[in-house]
Amino acid sequence: MDIASHALASFALARGFFPRRRWPTVLAIVCAGTLADVDLLSLLFGPSAYFTARRTWTHSFLGLVAIVAGSALLARYLGKKQPESFSALVIPLSAAAALHMLFDLFQSDGVAVLWPFVSTRFAANWLPSLDLWVLVILIAGICVPELFHLITSEIGARDQAPRGRNGALIALSIIVVYIGGRALLHSNAVALLDPHSYSGESARSVGAFPDALSLLNWHGVVETQSLLCVVEVPAASPRSFDPEMAECLHKPEASPELDAAQKTDVARAYLRAVPFPRAAVARNSDGYEVVLRSMRDAAERETSRRLAARILLDPRFGIVSEEFVWLSEVRLR
Repeated sequence: MDIASHALASFALARGFFPRRRWPTVLAIVCAGTLADVDLLSLLFGPSAYFTARRTWTHSFLGLVAIVAGSALLARYLGKKQPESFSALVIPLSAAAALHMLFDLFQSDGVAVLWPFVSTRFAANWLPSLDLWVLVILIAGICVPELFHLITSEIGARDQAPRGRNGALIALSIIVVYIGGRALLHSNAVALLDPHSYSGESARSVGAFPDALSLLNWHGVVETQSLLCVVEVPAASPRSFDPEMAECLHKPEASPELDAAQKTDVARAYLRAVPFPRAAVARNSDGYEVVLRSMRDAAERETSRRLAARILLDPRFGIVSEEFVWLSEVRLR
């Protein structure tokens, strides 16, 4: 989820469930709901730093505890004339930090919630990285009550409920229903992909990834014995799904160069982090080049802030270099 949506969701949470808290606490709630995205600063230090930092330590349970503690200190500092107790701050700040983690778990980028003990990244694949529908719902839930407040204040009417509370609760409720609908459509998309054959081969594993705008169209990835395929999936109209429209790529055959590349630290870390990885192998004048990339990125036709692993080998399959690179820089397909 983008940082603007996280900030608005945290503000809506504060208005809806903690409407009488003073502004230092509200600001701390928004901070707790957005601070995990400080890991975006790793973009400034290159792809390796981004892979290591993004959605790992700040999005883990340990990171959540640190974020809640830091946000509580901020609330106490800003409200030092009438500070709230730490016990009174724990619930709203924990709720905001947990909401951030939940939103990101519902996406397809993956979150290492058990870092540093387990590096596996978990993802529900229900929401896109930037969900304009969620953003619009949150903006409406916050701004529409403000508009009504201006109108009613002009005619001298008094608010019966805390300012903005009803709008925030309605917006959050709509988002819950929306995510539930997304989850159902995702399940339908996966069910559509599984029973079919692709270029004459049965599916071994399938995945469906959300579209940024359409709720009904999903990006499917299918792995067979020798192929990795991408195909568009109309989750709401099963009869229009055509597996023959899938674009399939052959998996590379087992080889000494591929085996050597997959044993590197970079390759092992990448293979643990991404869904449906595919290797591409090429011989060059200095030896071999092996590139690992996720077929999810190919299905979504997305390269922005997406990563690949590149390993260079000498003619005897010794490691020359191993590194994470931006997917947009990869030429080997």
